[in-house]
Amino acid sequence: MLKINRYTCCILIFLLCFFCNAKAQKNIEYVLPTTAFNKEEAYKMLEEGNSSIEGTLSFKKRGYVNYPGYLAKVLLYPVTPHLMEYIELKKKYNSRKKQAAMTKEAAMARIETKTIDEKGHFMFTNIKPGKYYVVSLVTWEKVRSSQVQSGPVISNKNGLGIQMGGGSFSTETQYESRAYEEEVGEYIDVSGNNKVTVINIAK
Repeated sequence: MLKINRYTCCILIFLLCFFCNAKAQKNIEYVLPTTAFNKEEAYKMLEEGNSSIEGTLSFKKRGYVNYPGYLAKVLLYPVTPHLMEYIELKKKYNSRKKQAAMTKEAAMARIETKTIDEKGHFMFTNIKPGKYYVVSLVTWEKVRSSQVQSGPVISNKNGLGIQMGGGSFSTETQYESRAYEEEVGEYIDVSGNNKVTVINIAK
């Protein structure tokens, strides 16, 4: 009989999960905007200016406000017809089987910054007047509780030691958390030179 040690078993499980995940990724249908991406227009909008954008990002779920982590990536895209159509498509196609997507060139036409604290504050500098879309990912946790047995059965006995009914289990509450990511973004207008545009992006 073929013997499989614990290490080999772990490797086999890892490979199985990897290939299953890869297969699932291949089955995703990506829906692209029908509007062509104008590369020259987009990069002209991203040329250096003398204005800035300051703001915060947050996502409220079940009464709790969540923020991107410290040094989380924040992206700024110039608003083009291609981008606007993509954002509308995301409202319709955002499942495991079908998802909205931009072209690679459109996705790369952006400016990146990072949050400066754990409360979602960020800043973009040297921005030209124009219309932009600022977006980031916010991680939030879903916590589930369950009762698990923590000790032996507690018997229901009378003073003579005779069992009077069914016993009960000693239990404790066990919590399990799972992390999710939520995309939070908003359109922003920078209307003038040497101006600081302040915005709070909340979802």
